[in-house]
Amino acid sequence: MPAKHEIKELRGVFVWVAKAVVVVYVILDGIVTPVIRPLLRWVARLRFVISLQDIVATLPPYAILVLLAVPLAFAEPAKIYALYLMTGGHFTTGLVTIAMAYLVSLVVVERIYSAGRTKLATIAWFAKLMDWLTSNRDRFLAWARATRVWAFSVRVKRTARVFVDKLRFRFRID
Repeated sequence: MPAKHEIKELRGVFVWVAKAVVVVYVILDGIVTPVIRPLLRWVARLRFVISLQDIVATLPPYAILVLLAVPLAFAEPAKIYALYLMTGGHFTTGLVTIAMAYLVSLVVVERIYSAGRTKLATIAWFAKLMDWLTSNRDRFLAWARATRVWAFSVRVKRTARVFVDKLRFRFRID
């Protein structure tokens, strides 16, 4: 049986790896989500999506968890594979793969989670995991927002928005 200090070190490694995964996920999510947000709002208003969400909401918590896990089991590894493709010289294929993975992740998974969030919170370990992920995400975002890079990106975003608004006004695009 391993010594207590070895278990503590191993746990520390696992926690570090988990935090690194959360950081990478938050960064990628922060880049992709604003681009896809209009699509998410449109999908959420579709009648058949609302009907499917109503069905999901009636399911027991573990059934919702399985529904959530199936697309995640494909989408999340696909994102990593897409990055591998992109770094291996297959940029277009990787870009299409990551776009499709994010589409599944942000549309399908997000709708299932949204519909079943209340029931999923009744699963103790899942609720703890979500609390842990949320607190780590919030801590990372607080740190990121305090950096000069964040301030610069906010200025660039505002400048781009003003530029696009001027173009819309000039060419009378609604």
